[in-house]
Amino acid sequence: MSFLYPLLLTGIAAVALPIVLHMIRRHTRKRVTFSSLMFLRTTAPRLRNRGRLEHVPLLILRCLILCLLAFAFARPFLPRSIASRKSQPGKRIALLIDTSASMRRTGMWDRAMEETRSALGDMGPTDRVCVMTFDQGTRTLMSFEQWSTIDPLQRPLITIRSLASVSPGWGPTNLGQALITAAEAIEDDEINDARQTQIVRQVVLVSDLQQGGDLAALSAYEWPERTELSIKAIPCRETTNASLQLITARDPLAPSRPGDLPSVRITNSADAARNRFQLRWADEADTGTSAGAMEVYIPAGRSIVVQVPSGYRPSTAARLILSGDDHDFDNTLHVAPVTEPPVRILYVGNDDPNDAQAMLYYIRQAFRAGDGLSSQVTQRAGSDPLSEADITAANLVIVTDALTQANTASLRRHMETGRTVLFVMRSTEAAVTLSGLSGIDNLECREAEAGRYAMLDSIDFKHPLFAPFSDPRFGDFTRIHFWKYRRIRVAGVPPAEETAEIAATRSGMRVPARFDSNDPAWLEVAIGKGSLLVWTGGWHPSDSDLALSSKFVPLLYSILEHGGTLSNRQSQYFVGDPVPVPSGEGKMPATRRVRRPNDSTMDPDDSPQAFTQMDLPGIYEIESPAGIRAFAVNLSPGESRTEPMAVEDIERMGISLEPVSDAAAQTTSQATRQAGFTEMESEQKLWRWVLMTTLAMLLIEIWLSGRLIRPRVGSEGEQP
Repeated sequence: MSFLYPLLLTGIAAVALPIVLHMIRRHTRKRVTFSSLMFLRTTAPRLRNRGRLEHVPLLILRCLILCLLAFAFARPFLPRSIASRKSQPGKRIALLIDTSASMRRTGMWDRAMEETRSALGDMGPTDRVCVMTFDQGTRTLMSFEQWSTIDPLQRPLITIRSLASVSPGWGPTNLGQALITAAEAIEDDEINDARQTQIVRQVVLVSDLQQGGDLAALSAYEWPERTELSIKAIPCRETTNASLQLITARDPLAPSRPGDLPSVRITNSADAARNRFQLRWADEADTGTSAGAMEVYIPAGRSIVVQVPSGYRPSTAARLILSGDDHDFDNTLHVAPVTEPPVRILYVGNDDPNDAQAMLYYIRQAFRAGDGLSSQVTQRAGSDPLSEADITAANLVIVTDALTQANTASLRRHMETGRTVLFVMRSTEAAVTLSGLSGIDNLECREAEAGRYAMLDSIDFKHPLFAPFSDPRFGDFTRIHFWKYRRIRVAGVPPAEETAEIAATRSGMRVPARFDSNDPAWLEVAIGKGSLLVWTGGWHPSDSDLALSSKFVPLLYSILEHGGTLSNRQSQYFVGDPVPVPSGEGKMPATRRVRRPNDSTMDPDDSPQAFTQMDLPGIYEIESPAGIRAFAVNLSPGESRTEPMAVEDIERMGISLEPVSDAAAQTTSQATRQAGFTEMESEQKLWRWVLMTTLAMLLIEIWLSGRLIRPRVGSEGEQP
């Protein structure tokens, strides 16, 4: 027999109380009748210890009552073996295994597998377990349902076998989102489980817990109260780690010049034991030698910016190698060949390029050779046939003249493939061309009464065209004056019944800017995957002074960026970044093919806007009818921050952590054992029977004591 509160058994010591009381005589035994006490001196009665006990059965009964009371308060129970006890509720566990690039360090993955096997060995037969891996995204290797269908004795072995095909990748560590996914998986399984037997919810994290892990997602997430996080941190014995990062040009529109050498930032870890490294270019048959290497000195926890060593050839892809540290997973920097095809502008209009009163003159000035982007402006008359080659090669088509039906149809097909056309209404006759390009048949156009001048008023700075001007320092358009512009409305509807805003809405248009008269200034019409941008007023001096404003050139570049031209010129990405689809590929998605760094090819995903399957560092090539575009994909800089993350950083996000010290583990074990004892005692409730026995003995004691102490009638008047 065991006791839930054995300390209360010390109450048995109170059994000495009735014994002491039985040994002390407090009053005389008999009363004797006497004639008079007036001549006797009054004295207090003398108490004396008796040499022998009287009424021994009563004494034993009282002692047993005190012993039984102490016995009942100690809460006795009969211990049983685990096999004979009722099955205890298990845990609901999500096992998270880090497969990010930082786990590629020497020995890290082997130690992670040891921790995983240990964690799986601790799982009980009543536990429900979900196994997940994560880097930038989270993948479920074994769900709760799959775990429950496996024989409990085979679960650890089968899980370890499934992990044999898993290895660290090259993705960044999105630790915050992985923890959220695991916590939500536990909650979903608890909701779907009708038995509701699991009372402990736990996320077990097996990770190197490096500082580059992203916890941002946790800042907007409320961690479940009953879910605790158990961290199995993987220590790294070698601490010196240096990394490379290419520094892009400060001005992304500035063309490269012969002789320009790119710069790289080299960072040394804060806990590094070495500070001297070598930087070199890798040749085609890289042997790992340091011939021609440049030595760099970087103190621990610091970074420096240096120009690349000599031998850089911008026209070819290259690899920059850093050596001298303990880990080589982030020591290679891939540099894509510099290819800057000119931005081609197709101007459809009859303007004289040398006439300062015409719009083409200012387009040539805005895209002048040597300033900003390398560009090429081609002019065609609106009545001339536009060839498919001219239209396809153009990054931006600007139309300022009336078009033939054939040219209108060609440009409309061009927009449907995802391209952008800028249409400027320089006269009221432009309504016919606008109807053909937009597909809206009931449009009318007339000259607006601008008075002295009109100004831009309602500007939507959330629109991509005006997003670069959202900063209040650059968003002042009040100095731009429009002397003339064209008003668009729906034919056959009185103006009093339908305003320009309703007309634009019915026509499927978006109005990013209006004049102070509430008339649309600039409109956007979605045409298939592309768009038609409409300016109701021109930038030539007879219409406005827009071309003389500082906003004119940024607006043109904003149009190029809106059409995807500038984003397609980027040549450096990180693993996991979406890569925009190059211009011209949208119309023939079936012919797109991506060549990976390992020379394998793959078809891009279904997204028409970007590729998202860049999971290896190296040089990629996108083959399409528009040509071959090469770009470099490198490791995310966050993966090179290999110093251990402070556990307090996670705890500050509101996550409750499981105790990890030996004393805490012992306390937890004792608490678990005590909970089992409490459950057994609660089931048996032996204290009730002890109290009932005590009550019965108390009644007997009352009856017996009354019988023994009651004086006998015949004793009165007897002499002592």
